[in-house]
Amino acid sequence: MTADPILSVAGAVGGYGGADILHGIDLTVGRREIVGVIGPNGAGKSTVLKAIFGLIRLRQGSIRFEDQDIAGWPPNRIVRCGIGYVPQVDNVFREMTVQENLEMGAFLRREGLEAALERVYVLFPDLVEKRRKPAGSLSGGQRQMVAFGRALMLDPQLLLLDEPTAGLSPRYCEQIFQIIRDVRAAGVAVLLVEQHAKQALAFSDRAYVLASGRNRAEGSGADLLADREIAQMFLGG
Repeated sequence: MTADPILSVAGAVGGYGGADILHGIDLTVGRREIVGVIGPNGAGKSTVLKAIFGLIRLRQGSIRFEDQDIAGWPPNRIVRCGIGYVPQVDNVFREMTVQENLEMGAFLRREGLEAALERVYVLFPDLVEKRRKPAGSLSGGQRQMVAFGRALMLDPQLLLLDEPTAGLSPRYCEQIFQIIRDVRAAGVAVLLVEQHAKQALAFSDRAYVLASGRNRAEGSGADLLADREIAQMFLGG
């Protein structure tokens, strides 16, 4: 556990309808820290992010962000407190232009829109010449950049990323990982669920391994990569 967490999830139990997917999950994220969450399908990885962002309600447990218990808050209130979320699918408005998508991300911003757009375009220079094109016409990697950028328009302190490299080419995967590093360097903490477990562990400061909705292991990315049991069970040997 990090000494000064910006986010702390403790004993999280919940799921969809009457079925629990999470069975007592604990995790923390420190300031300016990249924390990965890996595990097999059905482990509860994406469900944890949805619980943090208020998309599902917990039956038990707490979610503390900046010393406030935000469990049960609606997503719009969670956005206001400084958390951004990029879902795996349906994460852009396909008929809107790139710039309109980014502006939608700033719906709560009363001033500083142009400065926020400029910061996003500096992070994602590939989007500058595409800014007047419909987001649906972009490649998968470029659409993911639009989704990232929209989540950053309100200057979040914590960014939740659900499978940010899903379906992307190796070139775009590496580009996305570099962008995540750049986001952290700009002062944003990152919690990500990632299918490319080895790559995620290689660049995460810390990581959690989930299985069947429970904590299976945690540690630095390097330590988990070097753990033979973890490698055999979750990293393909």
